[in-house]
Order: sequence, then C-alpha cells, then structure tokens
Amino acid sequence: DLYEPITQLFHFVAGCIKSVGKPLKAHPQRLIVPLSTPDRKSADGDDASRADLVLSMVDANEYNIGTSTKAQKCEKNMPPVLLDAFALVEVKAGARGVKQALPQLFQYTRGIYAEQYNRRFAWGLAVGGKQVQAVFFGPSYALASPSMDIGQKSGREQLIRLLMDWSFCESHKLGYDPTILFNKQSRYYEIQVGHGNKMTTYYSQGAVIGVERLFGRHTRCFVASKTKPRPSVEFRPEFFIKDAWPEATSDAEEDHRDESGHLNKITAILGDDKSLDGKYPKYINGGRVHIKRRTTGQKTDMVEDNSRSILSDSICSQLNSALKERGPPLRVHKRICMKGIGKPLKHINSVPELICVMADAMECHWEIYKRCGILHRDISTNNILFTGSGSSIKGMLIDFDHAFCENDNNTVHRFERTGTLPFMSVNNLEGKVKKHTVLDDWESLLYILCWLGTYGWRNKSKVCGVGPDIPQGGISARAENSKTNASRQTTRTRYLKGQPRTEPGFKEISRWFTGELSACALNKRRDLKDYESFKLITDQFDKDIASIGILQMLVRKIRKTLVDEHGDRNMRGAIKKSEESEEQDEQFDLLAGPKDETRMVDPFVERIQDADGISERLLDIMRIGAAQVRTLLRDSESKDSE
Repeated sequence: DLYEPITQLFHFVAGCIKSVGKPLKAHPQRLIVPLSTPDRKSADGDDASRADLVLSMVDANEYNIGTSTKAQKCEKNMPPVLLDAFALVEVKAGARGVKQALPQLFQYTRGIYAEQYNRRFAWGLAVGGKQVQAVFFGPSYALASPSMDIGQKSGREQLIRLLMDWSFCESHKLGYDPTILFNKQSRYYEIQVGHGNKMTTYYSQGAVIGVERLFGRHTRCFVASKTKPRPSVEFRPEFFIKDAWPEATSDAEEDHRDESGHLNKITAILGDDKSLDGKYPKYINGGRVHIKRRTTGQKTDMVEDNSRSILSDSICSQLNSALKERGPPLRVHKRICMKGIGKPLKHINSVPELICVMADAMECHWEIYKRCGILHRDISTNNILFTGSGSSIKGMLIDFDHAFCENDNNTVHRFERTGTLPFMSVNNLEGKVKKHTVLDDWESLLYILCWLGTYGWRNKSKVCGVGPDIPQGGISARAENSKTNASRQTTRTRYLKGQPRTEPGFKEISRWFTGELSACALNKRRDLKDYESFKLITDQFDKDIASIGILQMLVRKIRKTLVDEHGDRNMRGAIKKSEESEEQDEQFDLLAGPKDETRMVDPFVERIQDADGISERLLDIMRIGAAQVRTLLRDSESKDSE
C-alpha cells in the first residue's frame, strides 16, 4: 500500500516548508497537502470514480503537521474533492507504474476543469513505485517532467523543490485565474471583463456551460449581473459572459477570427435596428485577457494570458522554447460580455415555434452578412437560441468564433473546415472549395431541420439535446472523430441507389456523421440529389411530434430551392456530372478509341456564382413559413384564452 507513505511524505515536506520559512523570513503563500479522502479502491474497483490522492492548498498559518484536510461539499453529483483539488495524484505499484498512471491522470484531470470555473491550467503527479513524474496540463498539450526517483537523494530534492515552488509562487502560476474570484461565503463569482485599466466587475452564481475536455477551447459561459447576489433577493442576470481559449495569432491586430471584434462591429452597425433586437447578442465589452505578473521588486506588468505566456511564467518555463519550435498553435485567453440571454432549442414547445426561431436566426444571419460583411460559418443546434414563447417567440444567432469578414484580405481561416459534423455542408466536408459561402450556412440549416425532425429536440443528449453521440464543439472536421464513430456502427452495408436499409431502428440520416468525411459528403449528395432520395430522409421524421408534416414540407421546399430550381443545368442537382453534349453518337464503335476527357461539373460549386440570389429565395421561404405558423400560434393562444 503506497498511499500512506506518500501521504506522510507530503505532510512532512509541508511541515518543513512552514518551519524553514520563519528564519528565512519567506512566508509560504500556501502548503500543498493531501485531502483526507484518498481512493482506497480495490484492484478491481471503479477506476473512473476518482484519483488515488488529491492535493489541496491550505493556509500555512492554520496548518499543523499531520492534520487532515476535508473536502468541501460539492453541489453537483461529482466527487467533492474536485472542488478543492489543486492537483491529482495517481499511484501504481512498480517502476513501470508511471506509464499506467498517466492515462488515468489525464482522465481524472478533466474533472478539475469541469468543477473549477477559474482554472486556466492544471497539474498532476503520476507515481510508480519510487518513480514520480510531474505533469503540466496546458490548453493544448501536456508536459511531463523527467522521472524523479524519490528513493534517491537527488530525486527527493527535485520533488521537494517542486513542492516549495508550489508553496511560494503566485496563484496564477498554479493555474488559477486571478480575474475570476470565488466568494466562498456568499457562493458567487466575481468576473472581470474589459480592456487594460477599463475593467468591469460582474457577478455570477456559476457557469451555465462548463468544460468537458482536457484540451481545446475550454469554453465556459456565465449569466451575470452588475449587482452582487443576495440571499433574500432573486438573482436576475442581464449579461452573458463567454470565457474561452480559441486558436489565435500572437498579434491582436492580425487576429481575423476574433469574436469580440466581430460582435463589436455588428453591434455598431445594427445596434439601432429595432427589428433585430434580441436576434443576436450585443457587444458590451471584452477581448483578450491580461493578468498581473510580478517582474522585479514590487513592479507588476499586465501580460496577455495565452498558451505561451503561461509557460514562460510557470515552473515549466524551461520547456517553452521547445514548444515554440514544434508545439501546437497558439491559444489566447479571451473573455467577452454580451447583452442577450436565450434558451437552448431543447426547450422549444412545437414545430411552429421551431420554424419561427430558425427564420429569425437566418434573417439575422443574412443581415449580418449583407450589412456587416461577416459570415457566421458555424450554423448548428448549439448556436441558435430563443427567447419568449408562442407567437412572441424570437430566435437568436450566437457564437461568432468561426466567423470571418468577407472583405478581409487574409484568407487563411477561410480554408478551414468548421462546424458540427452532421450539419457541415458538402463543400465543407470535401474541402475542395477554398471559400466558405453563405450557401454553406443555408445547407447547414437544412441538415439541422432534418436532424431535429428525425430525433426530436426535447430529449437529453449532447447535441442540443437531440440525436446520438457525435463529435462536438466547433470542430475543425476532425477525421479521427469520424473514424471513431465509424467503428461504433455495428452494421455496415453498401448504400444501394434508391433503396433504404432495413435494420431495426436504422436512420438514413445517421450516414451524415458515420465514416470518413468524404463518405459523409457522398451520402449527403445522394440524399439531396432528387425528391425520391430526400424522401427517404423525411419519411423517417418522428411521427409522434405534433405538426411534423409542416416541417417535412418546409425542408422539402428548402432542398428544392437549394438544389433543383436553377436555370443553368450545371447548377442543378447534387451529384457531379460530365459537361458534354446531349447529342448521342448514332454509331457504336468500340475501336474508335476514347474521347477527350470531359470536365466534371459540381453543382455545389457552380451554385456559388448565384449564392446571394439563392439565399434571398431561401430567406423568403423561411419568412413566409414563419408568418404562416405564427398565425397558427396566435389562433391557438386565442382559443386558450377564451
């Protein structure tokens, strides 16, 4: 049993640090000791439950050698230790146990990000016998130290030096965010948003969207107010705060995919248009997060918080140069405050409400595109919210992380595949068109409506509460995710033209996110190519949803307008075809030799030349449809009031 000696080691070092600090006049800011609730699981226990040991921070003045540290009560059904964890420790027997401990350490550390809303990066220890490795978890990477053999004097010195660094350093070097403070007594967060010295403090009772992954954007969202929450007064949030670590350029002026910049521009241009009020979040303030960092003496500098600066400012600074040369793309900590709070689609009550919400969102999408020159590029179930209900319901388009300006000369980000896999356009999936157009977003809308019609929207799941488990989170079309989903499919048969599969419960639409990206694109081409093929999709809409026939008619009209109704034959259809004369040779001659190869015409590419015209026709369909179903909602409300 390695738990007890390791626990004693941490307590012994903590006591020494406290004792040594007095004569040196260097008082530690904290001491690192284990919580009193280690995981005593058996060899065949549930490894997914919790880590073996949890290190927490205690006040040096209140610490006595050997005293236990209790975990705070957790408000969620999660191990309580995660709220108090500074670092997790996974212990295995034998020198080779370090390699076995690392995967579990990675798994458990996700819980720290999920429970601690002010955590920027994290630490962990993997122990195998007498070998110890310290692990630094950054936004896009994990760095492991060389093994420290605590059976040797040099190894013990290395571990003690690490514990001393953790005890004396500033809190932001441990991974905590000094711009998000938690008031333990009153149970609320103080969040600072702004630029430079112009900071505004907002108050929130917790994140409404948390972090579920170890690496990536680490997006957290808060509803907040400028008024402190009080026990006897109902908390009424007015603002929406988004905190994330997106990929970005080191030069803020060259950051062409900056959500705060996009929303600032949109609000400046459309802010006075009352018809669009509530249909997009209005920019209040925000941008790149800066934190105070001590330099020399008592001086402090405001330093931008990004994936490189946290290394240069942390205990792992010696590894920074290696990451600069061959490391992952730069991620910058950004925070933006917006006006406008909506509900997710899973709370919509009916098909008419859904159509009204989608029509509002796409009208807003069009106005932003035409008047601001900004294309959204990530239409998905997670990025459309709503306010109100019944005939007064209103849709809201959010999340401009992947948007770009049409008149932007920098086209690097236009080549990216962006979106959620089932809702990505054919051109986006195939990656052969170097410019994402407004038609790609309209195509995504069609897929969303088909998805909601098939799986519904009121059950609990990971994609706006609907459908099976699929790759998530503003992906850049990760092929590895699609491969993973391909392995989950238990039955694979070749798609036959015009012939549906007959497996029980199989949905034709599931082929939109199964297999390679090219296969997903081909399946979408086949499903959209004509009325009969598309009917295989709409016939599988959930018949238990009231007024589902209205949604079936709408998506069929959208497909027809997007694919069929074009004067130029090259723009019609969904399957590539050869550009050749319609006249056929009267004489058949096998010995005549092959003809010159004809150019293959892709209707999805050809339609780009009339993208604005097609978009206007699609918007008219949504406007007319929304007006009609809103009348149904009013009639229903009138009957209920009688």
